Amino acid sequence: MLAENMPDYTRLTVFLSTLAGGLRCGELCGLQVGDIDLDNKILRVRRSVNRGHLDRGEARFAKTKRSVRDLPIPDALVDMIREHLHTFCDLDDPTSPVFVPRRVKVMSQTTLEAQFARARKKAGRSDLMLHDLRASHATLLMLKGGTLREVMNQLGHASEKVAIKHYQRVVAEHQRQIVNLLADEFLQEAYAEGNADGQFGRHRQRHRAKGARTDPDDRGLQASHRRAQPG
Repeated sequence: MLAENMPDYTRLTVFLSTLAGGLRCGELCGLQVGDIDLDNKILRVRRSVNRGHLDRGEARFAKTKRSVRDLPIPDALVDMIREHLHTFCDLDDPTSPVFVPRRVKVMSQTTLEAQFARARKKAGRSDLMLHDLRASHATLLMLKGGTLREVMNQLGHASEKVAIKHYQRVVAEHQRQIVNLLADEFLQEAYAEGNADGQFGRHRQRHRAKGARTDPDDRGLQASHRRAQPG
């Protein structure tokens, strides 16, 4: 697993980017203890770290108004985040970084990206970039029924065009599931109308024998049959 190959003090970045808002690399580096409210399960994105002097990172406010956002923390991540905060962070200081670097005050994008590059190589996924986790978050949201507006809110996008261009992916397996579901419901409705005799009835038996699979020829027969029905 990719996350297992990350250093323990930055392992949480993989889960936050994939499951909790699709955070950008700079936004992950800019997170502070006070941005996380585990009681109300809210993660506040308020700043981003940009490459500063000597590439040690410089915390700045988020780049756009849309980038400033409050994100729901999934229930499944609450204990993981709590353990991370207690292990690596100064809970008495709300400005303490969530991801504490080893030698400097603020985690830089370069450091986090380098850690991710080593982790993906160990995981056998040299094709992945850290930014791909953000795109995966958008895709997963859509597959689970999230609207384009909800995806934009999660990722901090101001433009629908940007969201569609970069994050709305066609997933072949999901497309197949939707097509099968459509065909099954369509055929079941036709069967319920009492079309159990003749050629169409034999096709119904064939459909049941195949389970969830649908023969494309069945749909054509069904459409012809229904058009032939009186008034």
